[in-house]
Amino acid sequence: MRKHLHTIALVLLLLTLLFDLAVWGAVPALETVGPLIEESADNEAFLASMYIGAGSALDGAMPSLGAFGGAVMKDGLGEAFPAIIEAPNLAMDLIFSASYNGTHSWIKLQYWAPPVLLVLYLVLWLFRPKKVILVGKRR
Repeated sequence: MRKHLHTIALVLLLLTLLFDLAVWGAVPALETVGPLIEESADNEAFLASMYIGAGSALDGAMPSLGAFGGAVMKDGLGEAFPAIIEAPNLAMDLIFSASYNGTHSWIKLQYWAPPVLLVLYLVLWLFRPKKVILVGKRR
């Protein structure tokens, strides 16, 4: 099992990255708050800005992912939309400071998961068990 830990970490990294790209890529399509969140992300949150940029292309290529991402963002951040409209320069602070519901907590957890899983994958890959050959192969 230990020899497959880095593979498991890689699969988890790819799944969380796909989730983030689908969810954050749907931000520009949100009715009134989408451009406000996008502008705030460009100014304050490099990781969110990357997710939005790459995710927009992915959501454009696969509209079902865009619909899923939009529904998750509306469900998770719906309570924060009036506050974001009032103070658009605080959009990233409003998104990451409070916890509005379970979906919002899940969005925040998944936001930070890819960088952590990338480091975990690299560490597990460096320390993976190597195959030991005691007897030389025939030539």
